[in-house]
Amino acid sequence: MTTYGTMLIPVPLEQAAPVLREVCAAGYAIPAGPSFCLVHPDRFVDENDVFALAGPISAELGAPVLAAFQYDGDRLELEVWYGGIRAHRYDSWPGRDDEAANDTPVGADPAAFLDFAAGPVDLRRLAFALADTPIDAEDMDVDGEPGYVWAQALHWDVLRALSHPNEVIRRAQWDYCHMRRAPQTLAEMTDRSELVILGTAESPF
Repeated sequence: MTTYGTMLIPVPLEQAAPVLREVCAAGYAIPAGPSFCLVHPDRFVDENDVFALAGPISAELGAPVLAAFQYDGDRLELEVWYGGIRAHRYDSWPGRDDEAANDTPVGADPAAFLDFAAGPVDLRRLAFALADTPIDAEDMDVDGEPGYVWAQALHWDVLRALSHPNEVIRRAQWDYCHMRRAPQTLAEMTDRSELVILGTAESPF
């Protein structure tokens, strides 16, 4: 399954772009509605993954940053940063790499994510998603195992509960590598004039 790392920032892209160009060594940034933007850094560049960049960006912008990393469809990690300080961390499967560890999500506090709402918040859906308890049947494991089948669906429900439209959620689940390697698909889903190229990244078009 797809692995991706993105940052959601409640600042319009045109306002955030100067800071993003300064801080991000390589990546892309795109709008996520009129009041938000998304950053897709090249995570294969040293110190350029979402968790390394969220602090400096939040400090320079004076705005919160929600960093998300979804690994191989199995695990969703979220970090909330304010003013260069990590204020909250969520992990949907903290025991993924340790069979003896607890598989219960950590950091499943809906209040930690309210600053990233684009409209009215569905607190029930948000709480269920963070608890790795899907509301919709299609997201449940057909074998009866608890939790989401895919971590992408969990991430989708978190952003959906925060009132982000489907187009923005799809963009939030892109990765720099996929954007760079699929220019035709990228062109079909976003206007090339909306794309801000950061650092040493090359145009995907």
